[in-house]
Formats: sequence, structure tokens, C-alpha cells
Amino acid sequence: MATFTRRELRSRQINSANFSSAVSWSLVNNLKTQTYFTIEGGVVPEGNGERKNIFNTASITNPVNCSFISESMHSAFIINPSSTATFVFTPSSTINKEDVEFIATNVLFYDMSNPSVSGSATGSAVGVTLDTNA
Repeated sequence: MATFTRRELRSRQINSANFSSAVSWSLVNNLKTQTYFTIEGGVVPEGNGERKNIFNTASITNPVNCSFISESMHSAFIINPSSTATFVFTPSSTINKEDVEFIATNVLFYDMSNPSVSGSATGSAVGVTLDTNA
């Protein structure tokens, strides 16, 4: 499986492998406030932007340090402040990696007067990292 940085999760990402068995996911939130993370079905070809119903064949269990709501095409998570959230993603049959996308509400932090605080003039991402095989 894969790991994703805070900067990478600012845009839609896909896993490095298909989902064929239960995997534990881990999201580390470095903010002192809650942040948000979403798992969505990939776009259906010729579907006018419609997304695949991945949660008809997958479930999420054992959430720790997060809450979520799920329906057929996506699950939205609230990650607790300054915590590591975990949950188990379990497909009932193989789901192609391209059929699952994820994104977080991570932001870039800038401090032009002190670039060492923000990491660089391009900013440092804050929010969550993701490990899809924690």
C-alpha cells in the first residue's frame, strides 16, 4: 500500500495497489484543530462526472480519533485535533485502485518573514498524512 504527504493530499490521490482485503488506514493530524478527509469513488467513464459506488462493496470499521459518515459513493471524515486517526477499510471484493480517490483539506502555511517556520517560500502543508497500510 502507500503513504501520502500533507502536500500530496491537497489534491486527489489514488493508492499504489488494488484493494482486495482489509487494510488499516492511519491519518496523522498535526493541527490543533480538527481537519477533514474524504474517500470517494473514481469517476465513471462516460458518466458525466458520476462517481463509482465503492461503498456498496466496501465498509469502514473501528474508527479511532475520528468520526465519519458514509454513503455509496463517498465517506467523509472529521479527524480529531493533534491526533492519529485510524480505521479499517474492508472491500467485499477486489476494488481497482483507480476506483478509489482520497483528498484532505490540508492547507499551506506561509511565513515570508521567517521561511524556516514555513519550511520554504512555497509554504509548508499542514493537516493530515495518510498511510493506507498502517
